[in-house]
Amino acid sequence: MPEPPEPLGSRELVASARLEEQPALAEEIAARLPRANEPRPLSVSDLLDPRRAFWRKLRGPAPIPLERELRLERGRAWHRRLGDAVGSEGQLEVRLRRGGVSARIDLLTDVPVEIKTAPAASSPPADWPDQVEQLAIYCALVGRRTGRLVHLAIPEEGVPAVSVGELGFRDLDVVNAELRRREAALRSALDAGRAEALDRCRWYDAGCEYRLRGICDCGGDEPEAPGSIVEQLEQRTDRPEIAVRWAGALRSAPPPAGPSLGRFRDLLYPRRAYFDRTAGRPAVTVPVRPRLAPLDAYERAVAALERGPAGELCRFAAVAGGPEEEVVAWRGSPCVLRSSRVRGRLSADDVSSRFPQYVLDLGFRCAQTGSSSGRLVVGYENPPPSEPPVQVFRLDLSGALGAFARAANERWTALGEAVARRAPGGLASCPGWMTTDCPYRSVCGCAADVGRSQR
Repeated sequence: MPEPPEPLGSRELVASARLEEQPALAEEIAARLPRANEPRPLSVSDLLDPRRAFWRKLRGPAPIPLERELRLERGRAWHRRLGDAVGSEGQLEVRLRRGGVSARIDLLTDVPVEIKTAPAASSPPADWPDQVEQLAIYCALVGRRTGRLVHLAIPEEGVPAVSVGELGFRDLDVVNAELRRREAALRSALDAGRAEALDRCRWYDAGCEYRLRGICDCGGDEPEAPGSIVEQLEQRTDRPEIAVRWAGALRSAPPPAGPSLGRFRDLLYPRRAYFDRTAGRPAVTVPVRPRLAPLDAYERAVAALERGPAGELCRFAAVAGGPEEEVVAWRGSPCVLRSSRVRGRLSADDVSSRFPQYVLDLGFRCAQTGSSSGRLVVGYENPPPSEPPVQVFRLDLSGALGAFARAANERWTALGEAVARRAPGGLASCPGWMTTDCPYRSVCGCAADVGRSQR
């Protein structure tokens, strides 16, 4: 019985790519790194309803009814589809961090754009106060007094209707001041483990899952949040020409095509992906990191990238037939961020020989987006005292982009055929370091008897 192909099966592919270190960029990112003892950020969503965020952070996500979850999932799918359809007009899902607050703006064009979805109704959609606040906060974070609020009215069948309103805000300093007040209040509540000083929950009488489950101790008589942010709304103007253009883009967008590839790692480790699909992916248990635990190298590097100018860190529009996993863009190029516990520092040759999966992962993302280069950012848990705790490498795929695209297509095709035949024998084995804790090691053949894996 033949042995599985070599781990990753990709020596020639990795060798075809050129990796070079970029120390100047590493120094730039290192200058933005937060201290390890800085508190983790609060999201804008947290600060729209701090009391609800308090219970979520203290007790975890509360289960919601299946019908509502399906409705939300449908809304998320249309939300992403619209973003992908109009992403060429700006930058998608712009990630930024200012002080202790993080944000992800749906689309940044000449102004920030927030997209909201809801079931279609007989009356035009209204701008809810929390939606107005969210857009106002985004405007304050990027320093622009105008933003756009987009509503998708999703029917039972067919394409959603699109409406666009342009909102102008009076005083962004007031918005920033209220944002910082809520941040301070939520952090104090979390430190004390008590929510009583927080504003009344907006969802108290609107189906709050924490109240329905008896998790929270809200009484409904807490003081209302100040209306200072909503009061900064100076004017609202309908933008039907944008709505018509975007509705057309949504109608022209290709529908989702059949079973799609979920993650880029399925291309790296197709044998593991095979068993995930046929044996049922096991539940992943992620240890809960204590809220006050120091930031690790990965979290610090993420923070450094998010602290850049608005639009520097975003995502590429999805490509039909490609992986569902997003491709992050940093300064216009695909970017992969990894952390390492190695002692010392890695050279470009070290990365290619010891961590070829980094090159493959980034290369497949470049191929997906048609980018001839990308960047690998590595944060170190144990950096040498005299060296920056981060490295940046540029991956140059000049002349190799087609090879990566063909390899991605071949791996995806081979995985689909193996799943259809229920025969994983021709799929590349996983590297040795993955087999120790693999839930499929007794049957897959990477670390066990090869004969058992061929079935």
